[in-house]
Order: sequence, then C-alpha cells, then structure tokens
Amino acid sequence: MVQLNVEKLLKERKMSKEKLCNSMNITRYNLNKAIKSHNSISYKYLERILQKFTLYF
Repeated sequence: MVQLNVEKLLKERKMSKEKLCNSMNITRYNLNKAIKSHNSISYKYLERILQKFTLYF
C-alpha cells in the first residue's frame, strides 16, 4: 500500500492546489475527491500527482 499526503507535500513545496490542478488539467473537485477518498485513487491521477511532485525534488 502506498500512502501520499498530498496536502502536506503541497505545503512543504509552497505550492497551491490550484497550481497543481492547472498543471494536471483536472478540476479542484476531482483532486479533492482523489486525495480525500481513502478507498482508492485511479492510476491516472496517481501518475500525474507523482510526476508533478518529482519535478520539484
């Protein structure tokens, strides 16, 4: 199981949800649904989130 705390990562990188949403071409509603849902996340969103954060390491 992989756990990501997207909100914590955003805060550490001083990045807003809006900026992440714009770079991923998704709505804030879909981002919140993806990160707040503790059941599962689609690979599409997971891949995009990881790509965006690896650019900032």
